[in-house]
Amino acid sequence: MAKQPLNMIVLGLLVAALPACAPKQVPVKRSLVPVRSDLVILDGRTGDSLQWTTMIDRLGGADVVLLGEQHNDAVGHAVQLAVVEDVLDSAQGGALALEMLERDEQPLIEDYRDGIIDAKTFAKLSGSTSWSGLGSWEVWYQPIIDAAIERNAAVIAANAPRRYVRVVRSDGWERIDALDASRRGLVDYPDTPLAGAYRDRFMDLMGGHGEDGADTEQNEASLAIAESYFLAQQVWDATMAASISTALERSGPPILLLVGRFHSDLDGGTSMQVKRLLPAARVVSISLEPNCDVVEFDAESPQADLIVCTDTVTSSP
Repeated sequence: MAKQPLNMIVLGLLVAALPACAPKQVPVKRSLVPVRSDLVILDGRTGDSLQWTTMIDRLGGADVVLLGEQHNDAVGHAVQLAVVEDVLDSAQGGALALEMLERDEQPLIEDYRDGIIDAKTFAKLSGSTSWSGLGSWEVWYQPIIDAAIERNAAVIAANAPRRYVRVVRSDGWERIDALDASRRGLVDYPDTPLAGAYRDRFMDLMGGHGEDGADTEQNEASLAIAESYFLAQQVWDATMAASISTALERSGPPILLLVGRFHSDLDGGTSMQVKRLLPAARVVSISLEPNCDVVEFDAESPQADLIVCTDTVTSSP
């Protein structure tokens, strides 16, 4: 069975609600999407319009770039490819990290890089062939991996294996600590639980704040379920952040992470965890926004440092 996005598995109740889990579509080839010239780019704090070259210049000094995607957004994936190409073209080292691949799949990446397996086998063995829709890996994600490899950048399987995310939801973080060292190294969780607006957004989506008219027992049960899912959510965030930290130490900047927007927009959990682990790092977030009409610009709490309006360019010839 093909591997589905982790968000879709653990947060099955939220498939229609989370930005990272929108309905699937047939992929569109990136070569048909003229992103460097035909889309709108905005400063997330001021709303000022930017040119593509200005955005790339801003990314030039970044240690970490969070490319927050909606998983089924063809134009968003075209932007990711172009950013990876342009940023890594001028970098000395650096790495591409992916939410879509789990840490125990790192050997598959190295086998692909070394020519031991081909792209089709890589997608099959990692269960990624239709990760975000029928045939999506071949046209959306594999070209980005290839672009990084062509530029001698590392490619990092950044996420936690799904089996450990599931066990956290049922048994809590303590179950992870019971693993032996080799398995414990495949998953992380925060030193301090995440809180604030990120948790509030998550609990609102899960209905974990209780419902008007519901009895106390029902509300407590709803809260307990939502809390268990949030424990699992934080495992993704912490594992991806730790993967970025390790990659930065080994490969040097920049580290570019492909990640669902819920993890990165509005200082989401992955963004929070990266800043905790790397307080001196320059972290730049990009929101690949398919509906720029809803964007609100805030100097103190922006949706992201940069907003790329993927609804302002056609995804077909």
